[in-house]
Amino acid sequence: MTNRRRLLSLIAIAAIPFLARWVHGEFRAPAGTSEDVLPYALLALLCVAIVAILEAPPRTSSVTQVFVESIVAALAVLGAAATSQVFFPESLPRFVILFTSLLVFVWLMVFGAISAVALRRQGGSDRVVAVVSPDDGKQLIIDVDEGPLERRFTLAAVFTTEGDYLDLVEACRERGASTLVLGSAPSTHPFVIDAAEELHRDGVRVRSLDDFYDESIGKLPLSSLDRFALMGDIESLHGAYAPLKRVIDIGFALLGSVACLLLTPLVLVGNVFGNRGPLFFRQDRVGLNGKTFRIWKLRTMSPGSVDVSGWTSNEDPRITPFGKFLRRAHVDELPQMLNIFVGDLSIVGPRPEQVVYARQLEERLAFYSARYLVRPGLTGWAQVKYRYGASEEDAYVKLQYDLHYVRHESLATDLRIIWMTLHHLIFDGGR
Repeated sequence: MTNRRRLLSLIAIAAIPFLARWVHGEFRAPAGTSEDVLPYALLALLCVAIVAILEAPPRTSSVTQVFVESIVAALAVLGAAATSQVFFPESLPRFVILFTSLLVFVWLMVFGAISAVALRRQGGSDRVVAVVSPDDGKQLIIDVDEGPLERRFTLAAVFTTEGDYLDLVEACRERGASTLVLGSAPSTHPFVIDAAEELHRDGVRVRSLDDFYDESIGKLPLSSLDRFALMGDIESLHGAYAPLKRVIDIGFALLGSVACLLLTPLVLVGNVFGNRGPLFFRQDRVGLNGKTFRIWKLRTMSPGSVDVSGWTSNEDPRITPFGKFLRRAHVDELPQMLNIFVGDLSIVGPRPEQVVYARQLEERLAFYSARYLVRPGLTGWAQVKYRYGASEEDAYVKLQYDLHYVRHESLATDLRIIWMTLHHLIFDGGR
């Protein structure tokens, strides 16, 4: 969905509470009743914020996914608006809240379904043609094949030789290109410059390779970073968002602690049959500013095996049958609410690594220590965009996603990651 269409959708969403106000005034409110406009304006802002954060309707050719995420967005509006009435009782009629939620669902469903059908006719997504160096081309193909988990584009072609430059315009038109990605070397070639200008006039978006990685794949390629690349973003890490993020962390930790207290007796019973041994295990991890802290988890491996060297995989033989269930349901992570309370962890941030692995990766991977600029998290951008990491090669890929998060950390980014985490847990079966 183009930015223009998404803006149109958000404008329509903002108008829905006022439409609900008009319907209520015409058909339900007593004659002569005058209603304050401010609560409706605030409800409109709430609707727009929720829809923007959830990125609804999704850019997909699946009408089923549009349906599911439209329901989620409508329920989020309903829940948030209903909760607001606890603090501002009777500021909005119940009919308006319900009708607004219903109209949000209907609009997202209709608008998303139309976009899904259009995408299906266009081949499913944004079609990308890349003109890059041979090395960048090989890496780009690997990065697209291996991730991200959610991809909203199709890599239609990758051109890596000067012979491809002569017919670049025709080649892009034949492949239905909507985006042209240029590497640093090809972008200075006269034939490529002329072709890019002509394609741009035809409505094709032109992006640099770095911008394409950052915007569409959601990571920063280490090959293009220099030692000062992230320094311009450090100020934002310590600004006004920091205390707000801490409040959000404590709020989520309170909810998680309740779940932990309720589920711990059940885990104790399950351990008797399929995971005999201590209930918890603790392990040193590397956190904010490179300092170590001790993380708490429910034990999922056989007693005495959790500190054995070697990367942990989903099929690790050290994991007990009941421990495998705890991992799949992410119940083993609940004791980390304690780490969030004391400030070792945040809800969202790069996942903290074991000390021995972290020190090795600091030596082998450039910019690995940049992860320590932000507080580590229970979930993170790398976790929702890439598969479960079980090797140094995976750590290299996930680092690029973590650096993208370091650059773009914000309330909207964190709420989006929380939503994507819940989506993976509910619809994709966890890890």
